[in-house]
Order: sequence, then C-alpha cells, then structure tokens
Amino acid sequence: MLKSREGAERYRAGRTKLLSFIVLILTWWIVSLLVPSTIIPGPWATAKCIGKILASGDFFFHFYKTMVRVLVGLACSMLLGIIVGTLMGLYQSVEKALDLWIMVGLTIPGLVYTIFALMWFGLTEFAAIFAISITTFPSITINVWGGVKDIDTKLIEMSKIFGASKKKRFFSVVLPQIIPYLFASLRFGLGIIWKVTVIVEMLGLSSGVGYMLNYWFNLYNMPQVFGWSAIFIIFMLFFELILIKRLERRFLVWRPRIRF
Repeated sequence: MLKSREGAERYRAGRTKLLSFIVLILTWWIVSLLVPSTIIPGPWATAKCIGKILASGDFFFHFYKTMVRVLVGLACSMLLGIIVGTLMGLYQSVEKALDLWIMVGLTIPGLVYTIFALMWFGLTEFAAIFAISITTFPSITINVWGGVKDIDTKLIEMSKIFGASKKKRFFSVVLPQIIPYLFASLRFGLGIIWKVTVIVEMLGLSSGVGYMLNYWFNLYNMPQVFGWSAIFIIFMLFFELILIKRLERRFLVWRPRIRF
C-alpha cells in the first residue's frame, strides 16, 4: 500500500514537471514570434544550434573544463564548509570568533573574489578553483552550522542511557539529523558554483562554457548564447534530478513526509 502510494505521488510529480516544461517551451515559442530572433531565438532555432555545438570538436573540451572546475570547487567548498560549520556548531568559542567573518564573507560578491583571485594567482586553474571555492564556502558553512546547532540533544542523552557507543551515537543519532542540512548545503552550493564558474571563465580564462558565452556575446550571436546556456541548464537539471534527488531519497528514507 505504501509503495503504491509513493509510486502514485512520483507519477503526479513527474506529470507536473512535464506539464511545466511544456508550458515553458510554449511560452518561449510564443515570445520568440513577437520579437526578432537576434533577441530571443525560438526553441527550434536553439535546438538546431545545440546540435551544431554538440557536433563541433570544441564542445567536449570546453564542457570538460567547466565540469572539472565545478566539481573540484564544490568538493573544496563542501569540505571546508563542513569542517568550519561543524566546529562553529559544537564550540561556542569558535562560533564567537568566526560568525561575524562568515557573514562578511557571505555578503562579498563573487565577482570581487574572482578579481582578487585572478590578480593574486594569475589566469590559472588554481585561481579559478580558489575563487569558486571561497565564494561558496560561507553559504555551506552557515547551513552546516545551523544543522549542528539544531541537533536534538535529548536523543543523544537517551542513546547514552541505553549504552550506545560514541560511534553508534554518531551514525545513528547525530548524522541522520545533519544529513538534510548537508543536502541543502550541496544543492545551495552547487547553485552558486554554476554562476561563479561562468563569471570566472568569462573574466579571465580561455576555456569553458563561460568563455564560449563571452566569445559569442562579443560576436552578438544570440542563438549560440542560448544554445550554450541551454546545455548548461540541461546538465544542471540532470545533476539535480538524477543524482542529488536520488541520493536524497536514499539517505532520507527514514524522514516522514509532512502532510497538511
């Protein structure tokens, strides 16, 4: 009974997503009929441009470069954010020492970090990854910090009463309460990293999706700009729906669904 209900809910969710996609494409198509193609190319023109991009030899090189920067930057910012956020949540002295500076880091625009990194380290891969990581790190830290502080200490005390070891308490009591915040941090951090990576590539690198967007922008070729942007969005949706969503369902299967 439970499995059939979950299957029906997934079917309705998939149907709703498909309907919203169709509405988006129709709206895009209607708007493209009202304005010149040099401003908003239609879905068919963009699809043909995507085909040309995929057939070109440059696509996989530039896309590979972007993905390496995204994944390495995400790994670095997640690792640093989890460590600092956990320490801030566990120890008041660390929290008092860093909370102000984490908020300062959060308010500084990613463009500023990018400019600093490129001026400090030159037009290098290290500069790009540094800018991406340092821009995303404060947001992840705040999410993890809030998750650690929100741990139900009564459950920990109860596990101690029942004689659970430290390892058992961590994996059975503490970690399940933090995992939702880790997924929120991953999703939020990934959303920021996409943007920062494109900015870094547009400003100071000679490869990547951002570089190609800047190249076609300078030539005022809107179909190419739409095509590269659409490929970026498609892969982002794939990463979110196929990878993150599945991992989230697997690790948070214990969490009851809220119903009104």
